[in-house]
Amino acid sequence: MFAIPSLSKLVVLIAIIVVVWYGFKFLGQIDRARKEAQQRAQRTQTARRRPAPPPEQVVEDMVKCAKCGAYVTARRPTRCGRGDCPW
Repeated sequence: MFAIPSLSKLVVLIAIIVVVWYGFKFLGQIDRARKEAQQRAQRTQTARRRPAPPPEQVVEDMVKCAKCGAYVTARRPTRCGRGDCPW
């Protein structure tokens, strides 16, 4: 019922198996390269979309005006608009 195939049939069968095996390996490499390229593109887009860091905030000391009670900066005080303001 089951006979041993001839040598030529075995060689052809082995050749088909090898071609299919390397075909799948090749397709896997192509898929892997495509995914890596996609990830690199996403990383560069993410790097471009990062928001700029907030500007550094400068903290200044404040002093209270003796006449009007308004707070002004100690380094460069400005007038509050009143006629008797000492600044």
